[in-house]
Amino acid sequence: MNSSLGIPILIIVFNRPELTKKLIKSLSLLKPQKIYVVADGPRNKKDINLCNETKKLFDTEINWNCDLIKKYQKINLGVKYNVYQAIDWFFGMEKKGIILEDDCEINSSFLKFCEELLIKYEKNNKIKLISGNFYFKSSIKDSYYFSKCPGTHGWASWRRAWEENDINMKKWSPLKDFIWLLIFFKFNIVKAHYFYKRFDLAKNLKINCWDYQFLYSIWKNYGLIVRPLVALSKHIGWGDDATHGKGLDKHPEVQIEETEFPLKHPTKIKIDSRLDNLELKKIRRIKFFDYLYHLISKKIKSVMKKI
Repeated sequence: MNSSLGIPILIIVFNRPELTKKLIKSLSLLKPQKIYVVADGPRNKKDINLCNETKKLFDTEINWNCDLIKKYQKINLGVKYNVYQAIDWFFGMEKKGIILEDDCEINSSFLKFCEELLIKYEKNNKIKLISGNFYFKSSIKDSYYFSKCPGTHGWASWRRAWEENDINMKKWSPLKDFIWLLIFFKFNIVKAHYFYKRFDLAKNLKINCWDYQFLYSIWKNYGLIVRPLVALSKHIGWGDDATHGKGLDKHPEVQIEETEFPLKHPTKIKIDSRLDNLELKKIRRIKFFDYLYHLISKKIKSVMKKI
């Protein structure tokens, strides 16, 4: 693949120059014609040099003809508002595009995959997001499937889908939405409770995130998510300096691969429940007795702290 990429890309960075340099090198395989860059501001003196080093890479490492549009924050907004405002700014100027954070590993297959499907499904309002994430081995002959499971470690979307999103989740109703989630998950109370808790925490600013709000809007608007049947992108930003990925890689067995072109499209736009259930079980560990044990243990620990 040596043709240039016509679809615009948004890159969101902070203070990790090594990961950012690796990401730019991956982009050089297809030489995107237009790149938007948003950099969050430093939190403290320690961050200043790292943030500056990271931003400088866009002047030194992009060695192809490219329309580079930069937006560098002077103060630190944090993950939630920096990412949300970055995507909002991006889709204010572009109708469709690819979104990458600095802790994503990608390949040229991912870029071409997103480009082709952004064009194919541009006018299909049912499709809200194209993900590069996949965690298993599959014998399915298609290149991708339709899912309700999120995947935003390398993804693409359209302005039309992002405009449905509300970072403040003003329509969130604890009782009504719990009932909605029960119906959505066909009265599987464990799955409903798992996502209810995360949506409620996101709504009430208890977790510093932007993606659960977007997932909520996708589900409430009857949307589907495209997932590849090989891993085209992956989160690699594990470590003590990560916001959400503390510790070691939780999925070291997942290695990004090339997908074959031309893509083989599914004949029907329909959720693959088998793959979704497998992901919820294996990746999010939503198993009835394990989850019940987790909730009970958490409750006991909370009570013991008060004693």
